[in-house]
Amino acid sequence: MRIAGLSYRQTSRIGALIGALVLFATACAGPRETARPIAPREARHAPAPAYFYQRAYDELTARYISTLDVPTLAATGLANLSKLDTRVSIRQVDQRLLILDGEAPVASFEAPRREDTQRWASLTAQAIETARGFSSTLRETANDRLYRTVLDGALSRLDTYTRYDDPDRARESRAARDGFGGIGVTVGFENGETRIDNVIGGSPAGRAGLRVGDRILSVDGRSIVGVGERDVIARLRGPVGTEVRMEIRRPPTEQRLEMRLSRSHIVPTTVTYRRDGDVAYIRVSGFNQRTTDSLNETVRQAKAEIGPSIRGAVIDLRGNLGGLLDQAVGVSDLFLARGTIVSTRGRHRASQQSMAASSGDVGEDLPLVVLINGQSASASEIVAAALQDNGRAIVVGTTSFGKGSVQTLVEMPNDGELVITWARFHAPSGYPLADLGVMPAFCTSGRVDSVAEALAAVRRGQITDARTMARWRAADHADTGLLKRLREICPPDNLTRDGDLEIAEALLRDSAVFARVLQSVQQTAQAR
Repeated sequence: MRIAGLSYRQTSRIGALIGALVLFATACAGPRETARPIAPREARHAPAPAYFYQRAYDELTARYISTLDVPTLAATGLANLSKLDTRVSIRQVDQRLLILDGEAPVASFEAPRREDTQRWASLTAQAIETARGFSSTLRETANDRLYRTVLDGALSRLDTYTRYDDPDRARESRAARDGFGGIGVTVGFENGETRIDNVIGGSPAGRAGLRVGDRILSVDGRSIVGVGERDVIARLRGPVGTEVRMEIRRPPTEQRLEMRLSRSHIVPTTVTYRRDGDVAYIRVSGFNQRTTDSLNETVRQAKAEIGPSIRGAVIDLRGNLGGLLDQAVGVSDLFLARGTIVSTRGRHRASQQSMAASSGDVGEDLPLVVLINGQSASASEIVAAALQDNGRAIVVGTTSFGKGSVQTLVEMPNDGELVITWARFHAPSGYPLADLGVMPAFCTSGRVDSVAEALAAVRRGQITDARTMARWRAADHADTGLLKRLREICPPDNLTRDGDLEIAEALLRDSAVFARVLQSVQQTAQAR
């Protein structure tokens, strides 16, 4: 499924990056050249590739969570050009960078000082231009693809969350975070047709009367039957206030309709709600710029709709891969009157922060159960840990993903983005979530008993004991074997069990059991 006018689903992270470069230690003769540096005041007027690489090297060396070596970044990045053309070989030998056509030396550059990002950027650009001189493949390769190839190689030795997003991927990421001009529909693709799967109420599509199941035949007079998904979404999106003309076929009568819509600012929906009797079920699927406000509105709606009989809320974070840090803090604060929410620690001064809750929010008096699984990551883990460590909610499910790192976004000169890991975040009790995750108070991983039997276990007090939680919070993160053994206590899985929700709602409806379990969670939190 793809989303148009709503969001374009992001991947949680880029797949395995290219392997590291082997540095050769052999001598090689050839022409001698020296890379020309870029003076700071000239940087913006430098050739686009040189400025691009300077921006990347500057930001990586300043912000990455550990110290980086510029020569290694440049050498591994340039070596990755062989992925485009196997004839191209770039090797660092002692204090020189050698450019080879196969095994024949073409050029030799003197390596700048290790910390000189300007000269290394200039050298990177010059080395590529030299290689393009004998490689027709590189000559025909667009700069954006060369940028991606070099940065993929440069980042291959870093953590899996530090990545470069090219302009297309960056635009989709920004759309998911901040919104975009669109009409407010979710679309699916079937047999070459574009099918409307969801319509946002109050959006241009909703006001125009578009319905789930409608088929979009053309946009602005151009047929989209058989057109690729990315092109369809690009045609539906556009600047806010601009008009889009659509031809619709409406099953089952196959009636054809012409519609004119004016695009508006669409922020992807991340919060959905339904009433389950006296319990509010709230699903949070991600964290974008509207999540906290949407959840605030949703909690108010649930409390007003259910009224004084409300037993509480289930906050479902299963499968939620995360998003914006400030939104995770805001969501946690909605339910906390006091206490630490999260702290972040990194090498850059600005990455060292501690966020605390403030009183007066809509959900502070609401009993809570939080659902997590092995795909609850990053911002989801911040919320689950904050509510559990402050004794505010009972967490049910499996151990979470264990991402535990904070990325900062850097806009690149070509409209792409560098996503740089610059901090680790720590739960209120102090433990880092990276590689460990959040341990639920009641584990459902691998359970084969019925919901009734699981609830009976809860009533008997068979929840995660204080000793296990203490081991969890005091774990030595350098001991990977220990971390693995701890996670096996409640193995993470990616299932979304109906039973988890039944357990959560039953806990909220049995006030005595809920109070007893929550008291145990609070005692464990206080004993940290």
